[in-house]
Amino acid sequence: MPTPGPPRRSRREQLARIAAELFAQKGFHNVSVNDIAAAAGVSGPAIYRHFRSKQAILVHLLCEGLEETAELVERSLGDRAAPHGAPSQQRLAQVYAQLAAFVVRHPDFGVLWRREGRYLSTEERVSVADVSARGVIPLVRELHLLRPELPESDAELLTWAALSVFGSISDHRVRPPQAELERLLTATALDLLAADLPVPGEVESPIRTAASIAESPGLDTRRKQLLAVAARLFRERGYHAVTVEDIGAAAGIAGPSIYSHIGGKMELLQAAANRIGERLDEAVEQVRAADLPPRAALELSVGAYVDVVIGHRDLVAAYFREGHNLPDRDRTEVRRWQRAYTEFWAELVAAASPEQPSKETRIRVHAAFAVVNDLAQTGRFIARPRLAQELRTLMMRTLLAADPP
Repeated sequence: MPTPGPPRRSRREQLARIAAELFAQKGFHNVSVNDIAAAAGVSGPAIYRHFRSKQAILVHLLCEGLEETAELVERSLGDRAAPHGAPSQQRLAQVYAQLAAFVVRHPDFGVLWRREGRYLSTEERVSVADVSARGVIPLVRELHLLRPELPESDAELLTWAALSVFGSISDHRVRPPQAELERLLTATALDLLAADLPVPGEVESPIRTAASIAESPGLDTRRKQLLAVAARLFRERGYHAVTVEDIGAAAGIAGPSIYSHIGGKMELLQAAANRIGERLDEAVEQVRAADLPPRAALELSVGAYVDVVIGHRDLVAAYFREGHNLPDRDRTEVRRWQRAYTEFWAELVAAASPEQPSKETRIRVHAAFAVVNDLAQTGRFIARPRLAQELRTLMMRTLLAADPP
């Protein structure tokens, strides 16, 4: 008598977990239904007994993850479940510890949420946003109860910054024991919730992404224009949803004549990755040449990093969201550069805070990158007049552990 297979629901969840790992590693568009089936040891048509399409798997993964976190937040912060008289500080510490445990269990969720959500339909995006709001709004409200002096917009900024800390674990493989990782993520998130944002002062210039690319040396004028346009379209639609013809039309170049300036859209993605690497390397050399005390060197590096991310918003998005689409040789080179760049930051932080354990430092470095990159790409925050100063403050607060309250 044949051994019965796993229940339908458990098989469905197994396939979803396998798909999540593949989507995170290779990118949604670089994974086929047959790839998922092969990894699961089943036939391609077997997938369709559980999901109607690859797109349906992505929607399921995002909605299931957001639903679980929303229910977690509602159980922790909902009036009926709240411990009587429990202070907001205690309630927030508990709920963020539970969120940290969730992301440690589901490390691929962060990259799917941050990178692949662009490929949802309008209707799917609305559904996902509604579920997301169920988890975020109570967190903002609870922070406002704890810190009533904060404008609601500031409480929202700090909440999203704290959540970015959790998403950062999909960007690296630094893995201390599970309990220690959860503790570090929670402590870093709570540090951000306690941050004091800069007071109103001089209003900064608006973000000028295209202008900053146009000023880049080493590119002729038409190629600069095409790189700026391509980076914007990659950020808005995703690399695979953009054609060379789309880039040409947006740049005002009709038909095949665009190929007299570029070899294809992959060439533009490679140029975007190279341009960001060059800008960040320039900042590293400036810090080294300045020969400053450790804390001042760290602050200078933070300022330079924020300036690059804000000034090259579209290029940064192309680099961090689309790097998995680069050819193997380029991906290998990017990973090598990222390791060296992260090590430079770990040394900076270690010099400024030598008592901080090295594993904690590395986790905080990756979290700091995620906080700045995520907030600079979030539409509701781009128009904030002091965004650059706020990002510098939040990056420093992420990198250096605060004293226990």
